[in-house]
Amino acid sequence: MLLVLEKRWFSGIITLIIAIFIFYVSSISKFPPAIYKITFASIAYHIGIFFLFSLFFLAAIKGKGKIKTSHIIIALSLSVIYAISDEFHQLFVPNRISSGIDILFDSTGILSATFLSLIVYIKKLKT
Repeated sequence: MLLVLEKRWFSGIITLIIAIFIFYVSSISKFPPAIYKITFASIAYHIGIFFLFSLFFLAAIKGKGKIKTSHIIIALSLSVIYAISDEFHQLFVPNRISSGIDILFDSTGILSATFLSLIVYIKKLKT
């Protein structure tokens, strides 16, 4: 799995596919109108999908080289911006709502992926 993440082009394509999937899911209008409820499935989706998005995005930026502070800042910033833009996009989808809570769950996935990447990278350096 780690070798796959070191291929920039592959990680970039996976990142793009995940971004398109997030946009598609956010574009689905709910019938009847959505009543916002926080469910385990919703929390798991937001954390999981943005975990994968951020993990592959950081891998696409980093490539085979060292993780630099600039890589982390770019990946974190753009991932959170994408999460915010996803919620903004939902304002224009019939029967969908935008929620700051969802952005917090998205950010949890983003931060988790970043920390995991750093832990794996540090362990790899020590071996």
